[in-house]
Amino acid sequence: MVLKPPGGKRQPQEAGCAVSGIVVLDEVTAGQIAAGEVVERPASAVKELVENALDAGASTIKIDLTEGGLASIAVCDDGCGIVSEDIYLAFQRHATSKIRTASDLGHVTTLGFRGEALPSIASVSKVTMTTRVAESVLGTRAEVHGGSLVAVTPAGCPAGTTVEVKDLFYNMPARRKTMKGPAAEGAIIGEQVSRMALSRPGVRFELCTHGKRVFYTPGTGRLIDAIASVYGFQMGKEMLAVTAVDGDLSVEGFVGKPSLSRSTRSHLTIIVNGRYVRCPVAVRVLEEAYRTMLPKGRKPVAILSLSVPPEQLDVNVHPAKLEVRLLEDEKIARLVAGALRSVLHERSVIPAAVPDRKYKNIFKSNERPNTSQWPALFSPTMVQTPQVSQLVPSGQVDEPVPQVVYGKAVNSNVSIEQDRLNEKKNDMSKLPVLFPLAQLLPTYILAGSEDGLYIIDQHAAHERVLYEECLSGQGKYPSQCLLVPITLELEYKEATILSEMVLWLTDAGFIIEHFGGNTFLLRGAPAYLPAGSEKELFLDIIDYCKEKGYIPDRTAFLERLAASVACRGAVKAGETMTLSAMEALLHRLARAENPFTCPHGRPTIIHLSRSDLENRFKR
Repeated sequence: MVLKPPGGKRQPQEAGCAVSGIVVLDEVTAGQIAAGEVVERPASAVKELVENALDAGASTIKIDLTEGGLASIAVCDDGCGIVSEDIYLAFQRHATSKIRTASDLGHVTTLGFRGEALPSIASVSKVTMTTRVAESVLGTRAEVHGGSLVAVTPAGCPAGTTVEVKDLFYNMPARRKTMKGPAAEGAIIGEQVSRMALSRPGVRFELCTHGKRVFYTPGTGRLIDAIASVYGFQMGKEMLAVTAVDGDLSVEGFVGKPSLSRSTRSHLTIIVNGRYVRCPVAVRVLEEAYRTMLPKGRKPVAILSLSVPPEQLDVNVHPAKLEVRLLEDEKIARLVAGALRSVLHERSVIPAAVPDRKYKNIFKSNERPNTSQWPALFSPTMVQTPQVSQLVPSGQVDEPVPQVVYGKAVNSNVSIEQDRLNEKKNDMSKLPVLFPLAQLLPTYILAGSEDGLYIIDQHAAHERVLYEECLSGQGKYPSQCLLVPITLELEYKEATILSEMVLWLTDAGFIIEHFGGNTFLLRGAPAYLPAGSEKELFLDIIDYCKEKGYIPDRTAFLERLAASVACRGAVKAGETMTLSAMEALLHRLARAENPFTCPHGRPTIIHLSRSDLENRFKR
């Protein structure tokens, strides 16, 4: 229907209007505009063609590139093919075999459904499609240049479909000039194909450049095999399996140990119903699960596949289908968080000790070591003769274990009955039974076990212990009044943040008094804090909220506070510890929920196994 102005005459345009009138664009122009949204670069064309192959039921997909896909892209599959009668419709806009009506959008189970991929690619390139269904003896070849159908002829070919795209963006010189070099474009395609291979481990992928194979997956159906093909066998060995089910929701996949961290999210792959997508909910949960296991700025390695009922998933929110909308995102977040929590707190995340090659030949063959400097490397506890009671392994102590406060051993207030309850809990510890042997440098605790030598960072271990002990009190920290109140002169934004968080800070052990305007008095601080660090910690919390731009929830606030308190209260590197103090620290670390990293993500413990020791000594 065409709408006309009253009287059948076109109304004059207002002054300054850039267009003289409204017109309907021709098919070629409209097709190129649509292609600009769907086909951004060669990798976009590869993605669309591979998705069509997957929807066709292909078990093998081969991609061959020339000049990074700018000269040619060929995608060959062994799927169901296209009957010759439908070849004309395949290049029509909004023509699809995936859906029939708008109601089908509520339960889409295929990767493609818009009917824009082939016509968009064909409008900006020269496309040749050769296809045959298994029931037919003869196949069909169609050629489309710049969106115009050139020829359709019979052809002999194997069952399946091969699409060859040449001279991409040949009729869009401005877009062509914005492309990167062949190597860079080829690398982007490689990353794209790798993620699609991870999303479909049952399909054999093969990527070639100029006819030479550069990447392939076996298509065994096992995700770990696809991971080994994409990231390498060694990385596959360092991955941990994740699986969880909650009704009609499920998650499975693999996550890397903290030692596999990266500086970007390039190794985070989220798959929803077989589709690689950007999923902020899953990424947020992943990074939160690793928050106390990775140093600041590091990102985890993970491949997670979510299975969601189609009616709870909206896939029609992005032109290139790179994003989806989950209707029960919080339920999914809880499921993923629970699965990660059960995996990341296993003993298997302890990193193994790797010898430093630069110390392999520290002494020359004709040179004697300078033993006069050795005593400085070890604490006096190394040369003390330990008592029998001091060598009792952690977890088997019959008397109260002294607590460690700032690296010194003090009397414990723990009753014998309570300590035995803790011993019973320690039987299910994630750590083996450790014998404290000595202190090195003095920064590290050397501990023995049946399966080898363990090296513990005393500061990181004590940080983890204090962190979990602080959180176990649900933010109810004991307070310590300051001898002299500390005056805090804050900015307006800082004062506003403080006003909104004052109840949480009070529960955390801070005693705060408003002194007028934006000035406050700090009269008390958590008793855990060492003297002199109260103001610094308080301002750090305010700065943290300023940097985030919002007030975190109570849980995030308590975790941040506990991490800061633990860092300042833990025994420092260089402080000497007695054997009994080391034993007490190991005993408390064994009871921790996650004894493997400090709250900031640094490892607390590394392991040198018995087999490693025997290999080093050529036994």
